[in-house]
Amino acid sequence: MSASLVIGIVDDDPGVRGSIESLVRSAGMIPHCFSSAGELLTTDGAGLACVVTDLHMPEMSGLALQAEMLRRGWTIPLILMTAFPTDAAREQAMRAGARAFLTKPVDPDALLDAIEAGIG
Repeated sequence: MSASLVIGIVDDDPGVRGSIESLVRSAGMIPHCFSSAGELLTTDGAGLACVVTDLHMPEMSGLALQAEMLRRGWTIPLILMTAFPTDAAREQAMRAGARAFLTKPVDPDALLDAIEAGIG
């Protein structure tokens, strides 16, 4: 993968954020971390090749982030991850255009494959 690809990582857990940041960097991409959906939304999303976000976060969930990104016309591929998957959340995310819905702890290869498929 190209080092020019910037991957947005949105997770309120600093440990998860750091792990995904290391994984993305090891795959030759540039991670840009956000501690909340609101923090990501203070940007215009320009330059992000893909966004990887947690489903359950305080203030704004990953599904709410997805809806807001769509409302703003952002066409950035989105990957959702959660430790507490439900069929309803998976269906809602995928219907709204998520590229993947992964269960935590996320398999590193599955996440990299999802990112590659999303940006491919």
